[in-house]
Amino acid sequence: MSDSVLKPFNFSPEIIARMRDTQEIPVNFYNANGQVLIPRKEQASGDMINKLLQHIGSGIYYREDDEDKLGLRKNANPELEGLTDTKLLTEKRVAEITEATESLFNELKFAAFGAVHSQKMHSQVTSFITDFEQQPDMMVGVINILETVKAGSAGSSDLSKQAVKRAVVAMALKSRSMKAMISKDRGRGSEAVQPVMMGGMLAQIGKTKMNLPEGDKLTQQQRAYVRKYPLLSYLMVAHEPTVAFEVKRLILNQRRTLPENSVTNNYPEFRWMTATLQSLVQENDKKGKKEVASDILRQLASLKEFVVYEEDVNILSLATDFAALTTESDTREAKDPITAIKLILNNCFYQYGPKVIRDFLDHISMSLSHNQKIIKNDDLLVLALTMTSGQTYFEVVRVLEVGRYQSRALVQRLGVLHMATVNAEGQNQGVLQVDTFRADPRKIRINLAQDFLRRIIYIIDPTVDPQLYEKIVKKIQPTG
Repeated sequence: MSDSVLKPFNFSPEIIARMRDTQEIPVNFYNANGQVLIPRKEQASGDMINKLLQHIGSGIYYREDDEDKLGLRKNANPELEGLTDTKLLTEKRVAEITEATESLFNELKFAAFGAVHSQKMHSQVTSFITDFEQQPDMMVGVINILETVKAGSAGSSDLSKQAVKRAVVAMALKSRSMKAMISKDRGRGSEAVQPVMMGGMLAQIGKTKMNLPEGDKLTQQQRAYVRKYPLLSYLMVAHEPTVAFEVKRLILNQRRTLPENSVTNNYPEFRWMTATLQSLVQENDKKGKKEVASDILRQLASLKEFVVYEEDVNILSLATDFAALTTESDTREAKDPITAIKLILNNCFYQYGPKVIRDFLDHISMSLSHNQKIIKNDDLLVLALTMTSGQTYFEVVRVLEVGRYQSRALVQRLGVLHMATVNAEGQNQGVLQVDTFRADPRKIRINLAQDFLRRIIYIIDPTVDPQLYEKIVKKIQPTG
């Protein structure tokens, strides 16, 4: 060992979490006599990191020269909490994949999707994932997709811009979520990420064949027509054997994020979709298109077995919403990333499963917004507490302490209220009933890092919904 001074390690939860995320123990740890207790280790398992935690009581030390590697330098930005300002995407790479996507979409207006399209897209996606995952700061750098798309997509359509954003966000969320897991899936790497990104690129190709209505206010008939795009997108690739079955399944089910027997925003309507697929089996069989009929039969069979609200479907759906919100259209200005993420969170109760929201908040939300937190100390949140009986309570809480892993905040319970379900323009929305608020004088502290019955479903934000914020503040002020 060098003559560098030994300093006691304080077992910062952010540093431990970063080790789990990056699967690395970045430095040697020593006892008070300078003997190595825990060696530096790449590809560190969860058990190896847990051995480090066993020394909380007895004490463990690191070399002062290693403070940079641990993120402990005094001149480091404390707001980053283990993240870096390394930009993970280059304008050149994003411009290349955007140009290729624009070219594909233009061809599909007049031609069928074929093996050449599939193989070219597969090659580009695989190369993109490899470049992303091989970067040292893959888990902690800035996912600068919005600025790179803006810089490298001059003349590209909104459809291709959204496809690239959707695919990259879905890829990053899947990749980081897997590498943060302590499980056998961590080793699957791009094998598991590739279908999600490929699905993201092809999710809306059906729209290239559709005469989409203009404007924001759609009639019921127009809305039903637009919501058929997942089925049409699937049918455009159903015949192609070079597109993996898993990719086709994701495209077909991309908007089926929650169980059908609950209140959801799933579409297309399940009975209509299955009946349509069954009739298409017969139709394609009569026309001699055996490969299409066979694939549709497999999709119908998988619908009976497949848990459609699985992780990948949720990831793809969430990435679609982020891409749409951050892309300017004829009827709407593009939202900044923080506002877009808040809007996604505030509509998540009927839209996404709990895990994808936790992973989104913890692993990529700050990276998409240049390392700015979405949830800050003193923010007001609404939690959903679902009991084993199935009953759900809605709690208003104040954030006492929140780090980089924002779903794991320490909060204080201020009271409870009801939430009504309202269907507006074909979407189920939760409307908080402020008049039903009942204060909780106990002001219980809840550590969301240890409480998985509760989940964040709403940020009561003065910029997103100033009227709601004002009403809630008036209710909670008497409680302190």
